[in-house]
Amino acid sequence: MSQHPSESDAPRSILSRRRALAGLAAVALWPAAGCSSTGSRRTVTAATPGPRWPDLPERGPLTPAAPVAPEPRSPQTAYTGIHRRSEWATGAPIPRRMDRMKPVRRLTVHHDGMPPVTLTSPRDVAARIDLIRRSHLRRGWGDIGYHYIVDPMGAVWEGRPLTWQGAHVAHQNPGNLGVLTLGNFQVQQPTPAQIATLDRFVASRMGVYHLSLPRVYTHQELAPTECPGRALQRHMTTTRRPTGRLAALAHSTHSLG
Repeated sequence: MSQHPSESDAPRSILSRRRALAGLAAVALWPAAGCSSTGSRRTVTAATPGPRWPDLPERGPLTPAAPVAPEPRSPQTAYTGIHRRSEWATGAPIPRRMDRMKPVRRLTVHHDGMPPVTLTSPRDVAARIDLIRRSHLRRGWGDIGYHYIVDPMGAVWEGRPLTWQGAHVAHQNPGNLGVLTLGNFQVQQPTPAQIATLDRFVASRMGVYHLSLPRVYTHQELAPTECPGRALQRHMTTTRRPTGRLAALAHSTHSLG
């Protein structure tokens, strides 16, 4: 989100915080936070349904999800430094609403698909993730539907415990690891730090669970939805190519294993 060039650092910080809180308040009224699909089992590879809300542009220039953060220095394959669930969750999972996780055999990438807000601090990110969790509880789910979350600053957050099957692709959750990227990438661009972390983190999970590139999906490749948005879908298509960054990182991970 851009700021007027005449604003000083202190007012800019206050305005940024107010706008972030205003955005979170608006999202709190959203009936179903997080990406969604109709539950169909068919695979979508080309056309997808129209926007989930009519007032957001389907085409036009994309805007940054947050100020650009520096890209991680090295493409480490063994990912460390994940924010624990205790840093954001204001409630525990409800086991009776969930199924036990089966062995992981695929991974699916999502965006949150909600009205965009600027997230520039761990506190804002924690509030956003917990907002999604509470929305998912209102659907009758046992917890946030995703196992991991990648924020615009390039940090990874622990979501639903891996003990439990996720709730992120209708009818295709068994053995499916759910990775959420915060932002609405139908109308925004993910930040360079977010993209760099997503590639590194997905590659690390591929190594842990011995997944090949064809086992890494986006939501719209498994169900009729726009998730993960046109900008992130473009990146995922490119990064999974034989010459793409994820392919290179995955090869490095498997070589180390």
